[in-house]
Amino acid sequence: MPESCPVFPSERHIVFIDELRRRSDIEACIGAAEYAAEQPGWTFDPWPITFGKNAATAEDLRVATGILTNERSLPRAAALLWRSKIPIVYYLANDPHAREDSVAVDEKAVGQLAAEHLWNRGYRQFAFVGSSEFGWSAERARGFSQWLTAAGRQSINCLFPAKKLPVFWSWNLSRRNQHIQDLLARLPRPCGILAANDVVACFVLQAARYNGVRVPDDFGVVGVDNDPLPNAAAGMAISSIDLPFREVGRQAARLLHERWQGKRPGTLVKLPPVRVVVRSSTDVFMSPIALVRKAQAFIESNRRQRVTVAQIAAEVGSNRVTLGKHFHREFDTTVLEYVCRRRLAYAMELLRQGDDTVDEVAWKCGFSSASYFSKIFKRFTNQRPGAVRKFHPL
Repeated sequence: MPESCPVFPSERHIVFIDELRRRSDIEACIGAAEYAAEQPGWTFDPWPITFGKNAATAEDLRVATGILTNERSLPRAAALLWRSKIPIVYYLANDPHAREDSVAVDEKAVGQLAAEHLWNRGYRQFAFVGSSEFGWSAERARGFSQWLTAAGRQSINCLFPAKKLPVFWSWNLSRRNQHIQDLLARLPRPCGILAANDVVACFVLQAARYNGVRVPDDFGVVGVDNDPLPNAAAGMAISSIDLPFREVGRQAARLLHERWQGKRPGTLVKLPPVRVVVRSSTDVFMSPIALVRKAQAFIESNRRQRVTVAQIAAEVGSNRVTLGKHFHREFDTTVLEYVCRRRLAYAMELLRQGDDTVDEVAWKCGFSSASYFSKIFKRFTNQRPGAVRKFHPL
């Protein structure tokens, strides 16, 4: 007879309650399932919210020892959850919950990362397009504006209610398209635009094409979510902020684990965005100085290694002094510091993806040692590399 596999008692049964229609929810569900699969004796059970005779009941919850859900699903599952004393963790939460744990994306950091990307690409006029009815949209706009204010610039924040600009829904297409076309006609050029998500970015790009506007020369557009569907529909590949949806699910399952171990509820974990995935909608450098544009392109293509100022100057046909003067005028920094910040930005992306150790990230980014990398990283970011990737233990 074949050797039988060990059987663990079903000591922990996680129920994941959601519609499971959006990519963000599906990715979070996968992350939670991956965490559960690593724990002996755990069972993971995704429950898509349904109505009628197939809907879950309070009796069904008797098998559960923990629940993962989100605030959007809460009203539809309220009758189940309010009768239950089972620990609940909210994923992709908008607000902290005093009686339950929750995991959220740091939406301000999303806006800040987009502003930094557009700034580094050379845009000096900026706008945000999104909804005033969703907290995450408003927070992204706030982070975008805060970063630009610190850099001495302002953003034109275009936050609209659904009745005026139904950018998140397909109904009333002509009104939506006309509003966005009118908005783009009023914006200065060139302008770096952060769209609240990739769906809005898709509509902005469609309106730009209708208006005969050049992208990215007149408008550089960044979306959020790194969603393949809007990219396909936009007619142009959208640069987008990649969010840690799968890690949100893993952290939600981890918080549930801690609750079972006796930890008090009320924790809110905020995860930063992972990176900017650069595509056609922002793949140029906009500095009016050709020398700076060429240098930036060379630096960007060599982020994985150490390059000297002399090498850059030789590549663009200049000298160190002239190149340094242009960089200081354009970015208020030295060429060497600019190079270092771009390498560290790449290191930050690798750390947040969590596939490599700190030592491996240091090697991939061309630093001579992990200790030197950690020292430079701490000086420029005020964080330790290990703290950035603490949610990705190997």
